[in-house]
Amino acid sequence: MKYPLVPLVNELTFPLLFFWLCLPFALLLVLMIIWLQLLLNEASLSICCFWASPWSSSPAPDEVSG
Repeated sequence: MKYPLVPLVNELTFPLLFFWLCLPFALLLVLMIIWLQLLLNEASLSICCFWASPWSSSPAPDEVSG
């Protein structure tokens, strides 16, 4: 018997196989997008805090000189 009796991919099974083969890649893509958004938010928060803290904690230049 050279060929299977029922073909694996036909018009009925193709959507199901396509869904199950693409699902892991789609989930990885979604997870990577969420992870990158979290990293960018943390980076922007740390930059904001880094730049805001010296100005907010130190007195104004006029008060120091005068």
